[in-house]
Amino acid sequence: MTDGPTYDERESHLQGLGEQFLSGIQCMQKGDVDSAAENFQRILHVEPRLAEPRIELARILLQTDQPKEAEAELREAIRILEAKGLWLDTLPEDQVKSIAFALLGESLRCLAESDAVVFGDPVAWRAIVDEAHAAFKKARELDPKNSHADYWAGGFDVDAGGDDGASD
Repeated sequence: MTDGPTYDERESHLQGLGEQFLSGIQCMQKGDVDSAAENFQRILHVEPRLAEPRIELARILLQTDQPKEAEAELREAIRILEAKGLWLDTLPEDQVKSIAFALLGESLRCLAESDAVVFGDPVAWRAIVDEAHAAFKKARELDPKNSHADYWAGGFDVDAGGDDGASD
């Protein structure tokens, strides 16, 4: 007699979720964000302790102008990654964390650009901008090849040397 369920029995609910995750990625590549989001939400309904589906869902939320919702998903994904690590082994852990932190920075950057924040409390705006900058810097530290994070990690600083006049 065993003391409880085996590892395979405890983790049997994860079967098929990898295929569902790949299906969600394929839907995103085809531009079908609704189906992709449904795939990721189904995965999280079965197993909410997975970071990767949260990251991809957050990516969709950002694409559909829902930065506050994306921020919440990314904070939870980062918490999961820092506590337990990866579910999938397709990318190194630091690279996945870098993606999550860069997307968190992006969601905060989008929030900082919203009218409610821009025309609201300047101290709150500065706090969001500073946190976005810190998230991009963390993403760059985790993966120096993350060019998006690298750009935005320095993108909030005033360039004393002049530039081409373009602004983002």
